Amino acid sequence: MRAISQTSPAKDFTPTPRRGVNVSRFLTQTARRIPDHTAVIDDDHSVRWTWRELDDRAEALALTLQAGGVGRRDSVLLVSANHAEVIQSFWGIIRAGAVIAPPNAALSTEELLSISADVAPAAIIVDRAHADFVEALQQTGFTGPVLWIGELPNEADSNAGSGDFAVEEDDPCWYFFTSGSTGKPKAATFTHRHLGAVLMNHRCDLFPVEDENGASLVLAPLSHGAGIHMLAQVFGGTPSVIHPGGKVDPSTLWDSIDGYRITNAFTVPTILNRIVAGYPADRGPADHSLNRVVYAGAPMLATDQSRALERLGPCLVQYFGLAEVTGAITVLRPEEHGTIPVDSAGIGTCGRARTGVDIIILDEAGNEVAPGEQGEVCVAGPTVCAGYLGRADANAESFAHGVFHTGDVGYLDKRGFLFLTGRKSDMYISGGSNVYPREIEELLLTDAEVAQAVVVGVPDAQWGEIGIAIIEPATGNAEVGSEASTTGESGTASERLRALCKSTLAAYKVPKEIHFVDAMPVTAYGKLARKELKAEYSQGRGSAR
Repeated sequence: MRAISQTSPAKDFTPTPRRGVNVSRFLTQTARRIPDHTAVIDDDHSVRWTWRELDDRAEALALTLQAGGVGRRDSVLLVSANHAEVIQSFWGIIRAGAVIAPPNAALSTEELLSISADVAPAAIIVDRAHADFVEALQQTGFTGPVLWIGELPNEADSNAGSGDFAVEEDDPCWYFFTSGSTGKPKAATFTHRHLGAVLMNHRCDLFPVEDENGASLVLAPLSHGAGIHMLAQVFGGTPSVIHPGGKVDPSTLWDSIDGYRITNAFTVPTILNRIVAGYPADRGPADHSLNRVVYAGAPMLATDQSRALERLGPCLVQYFGLAEVTGAITVLRPEEHGTIPVDSAGIGTCGRARTGVDIIILDEAGNEVAPGEQGEVCVAGPTVCAGYLGRADANAESFAHGVFHTGDVGYLDKRGFLFLTGRKSDMYISGGSNVYPREIEELLLTDAEVAQAVVVGVPDAQWGEIGIAIIEPATGNAEVGSEASTTGESGTASERLRALCKSTLAAYKVPKEIHFVDAMPVTAYGKLARKELKAEYSQGRGSAR
C-alpha cells in the first residue's frame, strides 16, 4: 500500500468518534412497520411471536441485563440449543450494548470454561442442559447473573428503568468463535458497524426479495452462520421457523418445508443433499415453496449441484467465507449455478465477490498475482471483523499487508470467479512437491461409491510425507472393504480409486494408501475431523517407525 501523500490536506485526518446505529434498531424499525406479522415460530416450545412481541422481549432482556450490572462492551455468554429465546437473546444482548459470546452448545464443559476465561462474561444465558457447566463456571469464581432459556423476561421490570442503548459504531457486539480446527477457538470481534454491514450484505446477496409473506427455516445451530442468517431476516420482516425436533431428520425436512411454506433456508451441502433426496419423486421443480436454499461451510460436488437443480429448480445460492468474515466473501447466485464450467482439476467455482467485498490473491511475498495464478485468498471490505479478542499474535499473522488472510489457496479467473484449490494448513510436501488435498478429494468424490473423502499427509522416512486417503463408502456400499490399499493395491475398490487418481493426477499426488471407515469423524461444528485423522494415521510412521 502506498504511503500517504504529505501534500494532501487529509494527511493527518482521523475519523471523529461518533454514535453508531445499535444493530437492534433494525428490529425496532421492522416491529413498527409490521408489528402484528409473525417473527418467530418455535412449535417445540409452543412459541409464536410477532415482531412487536419480539421487540418487546428484546427490550425486556436488555433492561434486565443492564439492571444486573452488565455494562457497555461487557460479554454475555449464550450457551443453548436452538430455541425461540435464543433469538430473543441475540437481539436483547445487542440492544443492551453488550457483546454476544455464543460458543457451540455441543462443546464440552472444559471447552466452554476455556472460552469463558477468554471473554470474561458479566452474565450468562444458558439452557438447563448445561447446568453442570454453570456450576463449574461458578466454581471458578463467576458471580454474575444466570438467566435460563425458557424463563427469560417477557416484559420490562418496572424497577429496571428506561435503559441507555446508545453505542459507538466501533463498540463490539458479537464474538464470533472460530471452529478451533487448528487449535483453541479464537473470538473474531464484530462491532455494530461490522455486523450491520454483514447483515445488509446477506440481505443484498443471498435473499434480496424475501418479505413478511415468506418464512425462513432454522436448521443449524444459531451460534454461528445460522444466527447471522436469522438476524438478517429482519430487513424483509421474514419469520424464522425453528425446525421441530431439534435434529435434522431427513424424514421430517419436507414436513417443515411444506407445512410452514418455507421460502428460504441456510444449510450445508450434506443437509441440502438430504433435502433433495427426500423430495417426493412425483413432484417437480415448481411444486415447492423454496425461493432460496443458501448453502455454505463446505464444497458441493458439481454432480450434487446438478441433481439439486434438476429436482428443485434454480433456487440454490452458495457462499464462501470464514468466521472472521461471517461467510461474506463470495456468492454464487441461482442463475450462475450449472453455468460456470469446472476447472482442469474438476473443481467448481464458489462464486464472485460479495457486495462491497474485495478478493485479493497474494503470493508468499505478499504480492498480488494475476488472474489464473494460484495464491492465498485474502479479503478486504466492511464485512471483515475488527480482529481477534486478546490475540495480538494472531492479528499480526491474519491481517498482514492490511488484508485478512483466509488460509485458503485458490485463484480468480478473468471474470472474477473464485476457484478454491486447497488450504495452506492442509498442504503437505511429498518428495519436495507441494500437494493440496482438495484436488484429490474432489476427484475421489466423483466415484459413485464414495460418500466422503479426506486426504492427509503423514510422515514418511523416504518421501518426507505421503498422502493417505480415508474413504467413507456411500450407503449400501460397505462391501468396498475396510483394509488399506498400499502400493501393492489390495482390493477391487482400492484398485479402482487408485486407477481413478492415476488417470488424472501427477504420480506424486496419488495417495500411497487408501483406508475405509464406516463413518467419517466430525468436529463439534460438523466439519470433517481432518486434524484428528492426520494424527491417527501419522502414529508410528516416518522416523518414528
